[in-house]
Amino acid sequence: MLRPARPTDAAAIADLVAMADPKSIGGLTGIEDPAQAIEAFRGLIRGRSGVASHLYARVFEEAGRPIGVVVAYPGRLVTGPAVPAEARVTEADEFYIDNVAVFPEHRGRGIARRLIVSAETAARGNGFPAVSLIVDERNLAARGLYEKLGYAVSGRAVVRGESFHRMRKPLVAEQTAPRAAALA
Repeated sequence: MLRPARPTDAAAIADLVAMADPKSIGGLTGIEDPAQAIEAFRGLIRGRSGVASHLYARVFEEAGRPIGVVVAYPGRLVTGPAVPAEARVTEADEFYIDNVAVFPEHRGRGIARRLIVSAETAARGNGFPAVSLIVDERNLAARGLYEKLGYAVSGRAVVRGESFHRMRKPLVAEQTAPRAAALA
């Protein structure tokens, strides 16, 4: 079941993010010691401010336990003049998928796809023209999934000394009005 994250999901979300991108935990907390960094990260997830907050996450739950997560938020939260061009991962007017992770024993069941689509739905519902993300240049499996979902490489970003493809998917507003006008 897909649902908004709750503060009580902090341990599972931290484990998922640490599994998917171990360096991000230290980068977000500014703490080098892994055990201290993950505990601080759990606190950020439980909080109500900042991009690590549970408010920007959706989890896929099975048997009462989160087994996947997507963390996504408005790009304006991580852009600005202080961000060097080569490190820019998104644009201010885009919705940014920061992390998608599924525990290994649950992969291959379409959970990551459902998490990504839920972020796209949130972006569309909030009027964003596009969704963006970055993917490690060596992660061909993830890049393949994103391409199947309509994302295309739009540039490159260097984060914590590593190279990433910046990928972007334009969103098309869903037709909400019936085609009755064409019949009138």
